[in-house]
Amino acid sequence: MYRDYTSSSALESNELTPQKKHETLLEIDNLILKTPSDSTLITDLSLTIKAKDNLLITGPSGSGKTSLLRVMVGLWRTGTGKIIYYVKGGEDAEKSISSDVNTPRDISEDRGKSISRKSGIFFLPQKPYMVLGTLRQQLLYPTWGDDLVPTLDSDKQKNVLPFLSNSDDMNSELMKPKTDELIKIFEDVRLGYILPRFGLDSTHEWSSVLSLGEQQRLAFARLLLLKPQLALLDESTSALDEPNEVYLYKKIAAAGITYISVGHRSTLSNFHDRILCISTTDSNNEQPNWHIEPTRRESSLKV
Repeated sequence: MYRDYTSSSALESNELTPQKKHETLLEIDNLILKTPSDSTLITDLSLTIKAKDNLLITGPSGSGKTSLLRVMVGLWRTGTGKIIYYVKGGEDAEKSISSDVNTPRDISEDRGKSISRKSGIFFLPQKPYMVLGTLRQQLLYPTWGDDLVPTLDSDKQKNVLPFLSNSDDMNSELMKPKTDELIKIFEDVRLGYILPRFGLDSTHEWSSVLSLGEQQRLAFARLLLLKPQLALLDESTSALDEPNEVYLYKKIAAAGITYISVGHRSTLSNFHDRILCISTTDSNNEQPNWHIEPTRRESSLKV
C-alpha cells in the first residue's frame, strides 16, 4: 500500500520537549513471507523504517533475504501481511516502484498508476539492467523512460514496463539532466575514465563492454540522479572492492538517501544503523525466525 507521507507518525515529541522530526518511510506489519511454491521463509515480520534509518538484512543462503526485497517491490505476492510505503501523493492502491530490473509484462496487467518519480522508492539489483543504447541512455534509465531504446528482443517492445510508462505526471516530475550533469555523475561514481573511450552518445553492448563492477557503479549513478527517499539494494556492491563500496555508500548517504541493503560482507554493517538477522525456518518452531539488533559503528556516514 502507498499512503501520503503526511499521514505517517513522523513527529516524535511530548508536551515539554519536541524531538527531531523523522519521517516514516516504510512499515511492515505481521508479514509472513512464502515462496510461490508455498514454503514459508519469514514469519511475523514487523518493522518500521524512518528517514536515515538504514537497515542491513543478513542471513544464510536460502533464508529469504532477496525474497523479502522481491516482496517489497511487488515481484512476489505470496504470503500475508502489510507493506506500507509513505510517499508524496500516496494512496491505498497498487503502484509501481522505480526499478533497475527489466521485467516486461503487458500494460493491461498493471493495476495502478506508475509513480516511479513521485514515489521516491528505487530498487537496485545485484546485476543492473543495461539497455541497448548509449551511455547517456544508460544513465537516464529508468527515470526518464521516454529515452529508452529498443532491447535486443524487439518483440518485447509491445510489453511496456509499468515504471517506464509515459504519463503527464511522470514527464513533469523531474527535469532531465543536462550533459554537464551526466558527465559530473560519471565522475562522482568513479567512471569518468570511460568517457574519453566511448563518449556519451556511442552505442555498444554495454553488458559485455563494462565489467560487473562498472555496471554496478553506473547503477549507483542512476540512483544519485534520481535521489529517491528510499533505496532497496540487493547486493548492489558485490562486485566492488571495499574502497569503492565505502565511497558509494558515503555518496548516497550524503545525498540524503535512506537505504535497505542485502549483503554478505561483514563490512556492510559500518554503513547501517540496524541489522535484520534472518535464520532458516524450522517447521517445528512457531517462533519468528528473525531479530533486529543495532550495529556497533560510529555515525561517520550520518549527514
